Amino acid sequence: MLRQDTITAIATPCGVGGIGIIRISGPRALEIVRRVFKSSSKTCPWESHFLYHGDIVSADGQTTLDEVLVSFMRKPKSFTGEDVVEINCHGSPVIMQQILALLINLGCRPAEPGEFSQRAFFNNKIDLSQAEALAAMVAAPTPQAFALNLAQLKGNLSAEIDKARGLLIEALALQEASIDFAEDVSGEEAPAPVPQINEATSILRKLLSTYEEAKIITQGLNVVITGKPNVGKSSLLNALTGRKKAIVTDIPGTTRDLIVDEIVVHGTVLSLTDTAGIRRPEDAIEEEGIALVWEKLAHADLALVVLDGSIPLSSEDEEIMAKNKNTNTLIVINKSDLPSAWDIKKISHFDISEKKIVKISAKFGTGLMELKKAIIDAGGASTKPDTGLAMISNLRHKQALERAQKNVMAASEAILRDNSPEIAAFELREAIDNLDEITGRKINDEVLDKIFSSFCIGK
Repeated sequence: MLRQDTITAIATPCGVGGIGIIRISGPRALEIVRRVFKSSSKTCPWESHFLYHGDIVSADGQTTLDEVLVSFMRKPKSFTGEDVVEINCHGSPVIMQQILALLINLGCRPAEPGEFSQRAFFNNKIDLSQAEALAAMVAAPTPQAFALNLAQLKGNLSAEIDKARGLLIEALALQEASIDFAEDVSGEEAPAPVPQINEATSILRKLLSTYEEAKIITQGLNVVITGKPNVGKSSLLNALTGRKKAIVTDIPGTTRDLIVDEIVVHGTVLSLTDTAGIRRPEDAIEEEGIALVWEKLAHADLALVVLDGSIPLSSEDEEIMAKNKNTNTLIVINKSDLPSAWDIKKISHFDISEKKIVKISAKFGTGLMELKKAIIDAGGASTKPDTGLAMISNLRHKQALERAQKNVMAASEAILRDNSPEIAAFELREAIDNLDEITGRKINDEVLDKIFSSFCIGK
């Protein structure tokens, strides 16, 4: 439930910076700021959406805390839909905390995580999908991810949801009319499909088809590097990241734990995991490390199976390739700077496309560009995604759309089977409710609190 008090928080990241912003929202926002702001001009009319220069002074007016710029945004033309004041002060954590404490002492309450966005939602400034896009946009790891969430914040997803919702409401009205006049309709007439249902189904199907691509844009690819000991897995991680992240030695079994790092390739975040060499473990620690490898591979978007091209293939190599045969896999033949000890035909029985075999030298960096491109292609990432389209990257949205699609299909089937119109009407109401969960028209308060609690304070 929306609270009617006045809240405040630091809206800029923690740490030292040139500028820090303190945000205040609520009915007493201007009243409280006026008590501590001393304008450098003779008059301060407090017009909405203007900047005013002056000082923040202590409540007794005796001490100047900082020279600031203050902006006032009168409701409803503000982010939260309430009166909002933003104090642009110097980015000293000490100064910002002093000003924040002063505002709290004068009657503001410290804002909870996501509370400004929550108030914007309750005041109908944004819907729930837009609020989620805002949080995701702030944390976006790449320009493409930012662009996708910005488009959602601008309402492209909401527009498609509203279009489908409107069509389902029309279809529901037809079914409810059928209930009222069921006795007047001849039972010999063949049931006619409802065009609104077909059109809504098309919209839902199209949105659901964007999930995998959008997920890659916003979350990247989880890439696991695997292979037997001493094939160059750690060297590959270091070569791809451009830094010495993993220890490299000639001693087999050096890597015992998972080593994770990230790089961005063609706008896609690659979360790279170096793993323990797979072999018969020599102790309990190595056994645990190898168990982690298989667990990580089970959830990987892509496995890089590293083979040493300078020595003959072993039974361990064969076993690792066999166990990854049904997963999305790239074969990386390392040590191409040394004479080759075997031909690619040796692994032809694994039915691996040549596009999924890359020769590299982790030591000298040859073949890395080709490997990066192969990773992007194998992972299904696009180098130039159309982030302006309505796309869904949020699992909550996907699940709600899947439920809605299931309801719509059930309604369509009930109509075609000439079942009682109450059945189709029930399914259509359920579908509308599921769409309303995405935009927040109808959503459980517990779910709502969980969503906003994941936001940062000040947003």
